[in-house]
Amino acid sequence: MALKKFVMVKFLNDTMVDPPISEWFGFYKSGQAKETIPLQETSLYKEDRLGLQQMDKAGKLVFLGVQGDHLHFSEEWFDSTILPFLQ
Repeated sequence: MALKKFVMVKFLNDTMVDPPISEWFGFYKSGQAKETIPLQETSLYKEDRLGLQQMDKAGKLVFLGVQGDHLHFSEEWFDSTILPFLQ
């Protein structure tokens, strides 16, 4: 909760992270490995094990998506999108 913002970046064409929604703390529905659920439907969030629910309610979670494979982004995108959160 000491963070001003918790910024999560999902690479929209990610071939490394499985499932890609886990870049935003989502995951597979329990008992199978096909259908995914967003963060807000996970027990991690509902039980607030990491404080993500509290941070979400305080407007501290930021979900960003960027075209490209894992960690493939332009310097321009980083400068215009990420750097403002670091100032």
